[in-house]
Amino acid sequence: MKPLSNTSYKFKVCLFGPGGVGKTSLLIRYIKDFFNTDLKQTIGSSFLIKDIEIDQKNVRLLLWDIGGQDQFAKLRTIYFKGSNAAFGVFDVTSPQSLLKLPGWVSSIKKTVKKSIPMIIVGNKIDLERQVGRQEAEDLAERLNCDYLETSAKTGEQVEIAFENIARACLNSLEE
Repeated sequence: MKPLSNTSYKFKVCLFGPGGVGKTSLLIRYIKDFFNTDLKQTIGSSFLIKDIEIDQKNVRLLLWDIGGQDQFAKLRTIYFKGSNAAFGVFDVTSPQSLLKLPGWVSSIKKTVKKSIPMIIVGNKIDLERQVGRQEAEDLAERLNCDYLETSAKTGEQVEIAFENIARACLNSLEE
């Protein structure tokens, strides 16, 4: 039997949510530990890879950043196919961005056709919030998702969010 440390896992993780909530910024902070105030909107999708170790297991995260603008809606289901997990990102300074997440979650559930780990991420906690933490946690619970808050700008909780999703993917293999 092979030792655990030689076993490696690959998980496709989609980041979804409305445009301008910080999905790309979260990824760049996580992958490159960098923050850029001048990012352009994601057209369609972008794709990044990060290799990490979780619980003595090698994990490769295939991170798909899905454009949030409405004109990309028809493409989303293509990007969602084969996902092992998903991140729903909203902006804590924009109540409207939180209200759009249930539609995205139901679209993913229809496309993937099996239960996958999902985390709702309230981003931009370095700014003055307009969405109460309790309100966001309640929505996440109704959607059967975990909840976490991050700041791509400061890096707060960003690594923990991605580690949590990787661990949830590993745990879902054992179910």
